[in-house]
Order: sequence, then C-alpha cells, then structure tokens
Amino acid sequence: MGEAKRRYWSLVVTACEWRAYQVEEPELMAEMVFASLDTAKSADLRDVFRAVDTVVAKAYRSIAGRRSSLDALRDLRIVGRREPARPVTLTVLSSLREGDRRILQHAHWDDLDPVEIATVLRTDVENVRRRLDTATGRLTERLVKKGVQVDDLRLLLTDIKPGTHHRDSSAGA
Repeated sequence: MGEAKRRYWSLVVTACEWRAYQVEEPELMAEMVFASLDTAKSADLRDVFRAVDTVVAKAYRSIAGRRSSLDALRDLRIVGRREPARPVTLTVLSSLREGDRRILQHAHWDDLDPVEIATVLRTDVENVRRRLDTATGRLTERLVKKGVQVDDLRLLLTDIKPGTHHRDSSAGA
C-alpha cells in the first residue's frame, strides 16, 4: 500500500480533517486509513474513501456524547470576507439531500475532479457532471433565497470548509 499512501496521503488527511473536524488528528486518522488498506491487494480511490468513512465513523464513536461535528462547525470561526455567510451556507448545505451534499463536498472540500468522483461513486463522468450541475444549482438557489450573495460558489464552499489541510495536487492522484 506504499504507492497508495504516497499518492493519496494529502487527499486522505484533508478528507479525514473536514469529516471529523476537531474530533481526532487528521494525520493519525490517515495512518489508520492506510493501515486498514495494507491487507488489500490493490486499492482504488473508492476503497480509500470507504476506509476514510470507516475510520471517521470510528473516531466519532470514540467521542460519542462529548461534542457533535455540527457543534464544532458552528463554533468554527474563519476570518475572511464571507464570515457572515458561513452559518447560513453550512445550514443550507446540510439541508441538501445526501447525494447533492456528498458530490459537492467531494468536488470542493476533497478537491476531486469529475473522473475521481466517478471512481469513488462508481459511475460515469457525464453522470457526475450532471449531478454536480444539479447540486450546484440547488445550492445556489437556496443560498440566494436566504440572502447570501453567490458570486463564486467554488470560493464560497472553499471558504467554509472546516480545517486547514488541502489536497496536494502535486502528489499525483
């Protein structure tokens, strides 16, 4: 699994951090993800994200009752020009159906491209593009109804992403 770890390390750290913000150290969770893949003969991006989901769920179970992820996100303060829109944007994002929310988070918080999202979701790229367009439209429409100015949805979603880690695109994913 050395190749997968080299290739996907920063992606996994980033994915673990925003999924379990302030629950567990993202680097520790990433180590657990790759340790769980060591027994697999070969792991694709979908296998990596399944392992991320498993490790994140385990981290939440270990702190159950102490603090929810929604509480952590509500308390998060990011200094920037979009600070007033943060709570509304998070609330609207969380109100989307799971499929819309997941595809937007893969695209904007995990920094996956449509081909990678298609791999993770085991679908084709055209379906991913359609779903991204639909989810983007739904989110934009709901944000505008709530009075949020949406000049650049990508920037808005990037600004509200929990955590500090970002995918290192030079790692060759």
